[in-house]
Amino acid sequence: MGAALSLLKPEDDKFREDRRRLFLVTAEDTPDTLMRVLGVASVQQVRLRALTAQPEGADIAIRLEIDDQGDDRAHTLAARLAAVPAVRGVGHGWR
Repeated sequence: MGAALSLLKPEDDKFREDRRRLFLVTAEDTPDTLMRVLGVASVQQVRLRALTAQPEGADIAIRLEIDDQGDDRAHTLAARLAAVPAVRGVGHGWR
């Protein structure tokens, strides 16, 4: 007959390993902004998988990809990032 079809379910280990969260941070472009944002990620003990940062006018756009640790942890990280004084906005979702 046909080939077997294997769907990855949320509880499957392989599915979890491949899931990543994407955080987009817009902040004032100061010398210490990137370190402050990374400090929050470090304190929250996220596993950073990709990072880009580039100037956009007077701001800096920071893109963080992290391993998924669940919705609660993602919302907590977003709130803590938004609390950094230089941060103007935080968006997050799936990569």
